[in-house]
Amino acid sequence: MRAWVELIHHLDAAAWPARNATGEVPNHTPFGIDELANHGVDVAFRPVLTGRVIPRVARRLRARTGDLEYFEALVAQRNSLRRSADVVLCWDEFTGIPAAALTRLGGPPVVSGVQLLTDPSGRSRSFLRRARSALDRMEAVFVQSRGMLPVLQSEWGVPSSKLRFVPFGVDGSWFRPLTTGIDRDLVASVGDDPHRDHPTLIKAVSEVRRGRPGTRLELATQLDVDLPGELGVLHRGHLGPRRRRFYGRAAVVAVATQPNVHGSGMSVILEAMACGRPYVVTASEGLEGYVKHGQDGLVVPAGDVDMFASAVAALMADPDRADAMGAAGRARLERELTTDVQAKHLAELVTSVVNGG
Repeated sequence: MRAWVELIHHLDAAAWPARNATGEVPNHTPFGIDELANHGVDVAFRPVLTGRVIPRVARRLRARTGDLEYFEALVAQRNSLRRSADVVLCWDEFTGIPAAALTRLGGPPVVSGVQLLTDPSGRSRSFLRRARSALDRMEAVFVQSRGMLPVLQSEWGVPSSKLRFVPFGVDGSWFRPLTTGIDRDLVASVGDDPHRDHPTLIKAVSEVRRGRPGTRLELATQLDVDLPGELGVLHRGHLGPRRRRFYGRAAVVAVATQPNVHGSGMSVILEAMACGRPYVVTASEGLEGYVKHGQDGLVVPAGDVDMFASAVAALMADPDRADAMGAAGRARLERELTTDVQAKHLAELVTSVVNGG
C-alpha cells in the first residue's frame, strides 16, 4: 500500500535524513512518518516548493486563506506519485482542508490530522466554513488528544465512525537519558503555544527557591514572559540538538498550562520521559493517557501556584524518587509512546480507509 503524505510547507522531508545524521533533528523524516513502512505502508512526501516566484505565490495565498495550503495542494495534484497513491495522509488541517477540498477533482481518499479546529477563536468565518466542508469530504480524521474527540463530534458534527485517536510518539533512540550530569537544582521547561501558563510556572519556581536557594529555571520560549535574571535563564530560538541535554540534565521538567483539550505540553512531557526525567504538569483533558500521576511524574491543578511549587520541591528534595519516576517514564514511553507505535496506529487507520472498513 502507498500513502502520499502532505506536510506543512516548511517541513522538507527530503532534507530530513541528512539533518538527522548530524544530530540536528530526531527521526529520519518529520514525525517519524517513514516508520509507516514498518507496518505495510510505503510513503512518498509532497516536495517543498522551490524557486523564487512559486513560493511567493503560495505564501500570498496562505496569507489570504488563514494559512491553508491550497496552492501547494494544487501543485501536488500533478505529481504522478500522488495520483497513483492509495491514500493521501495529511498531518494537520492546514494541509488536510485543501487536500480534502480538491477531492472533487478526483484522486485518492484523504485522511487528515486535526490539531486546532477545536479552538476556533481567531479564525475567520471563511476558514471555518472551508474547514466544515472539508471535514465532510475526509474519509477519516485523527487527533492526538482524546480531549478533542467529543468537541469534533458535538461542535463540528464529525461522526464517531470517522474519528480516530492516534497517540503521539517521539524518537526514543534520539532522545536518551544521560548517564551523568544531572543538576539537582535545575527545573527545565519549553513551550510556545498560547495555552502555556508561564507566569504560574515562574511563580512556582520562585516559591521553591525560597526553601531551596540554589533552584534555577531554564525556560525556552518565544512567548512574552518576565523571568527574573536571578531565578534563571530565558532561551530564545529553537533548541535543536541541545534539547536532549536540556531535558536530560534537569532535576525536573515542568510545564504549566491553561485548561485545554489540545494536549498543550504533550511533546515536552514525552521528550522528558524519553530522557528519563520526571515531570510536573498541569492537569488537562488534552493529556489524558499521556501522563500518569505518581508513576512517572506529578499532575497538579491548573493555576495553583502552591500545588505546582510543592510538586516541584518534592521531586527536587528526593532524587531517588525523581530518578525512579524518570526510569518508569522512559520504560512506558518505549512501550506506548514512540514514533513506531504512532506509525502502527496510523498504518491501521489508512489501511482501514483503503480497504473500506
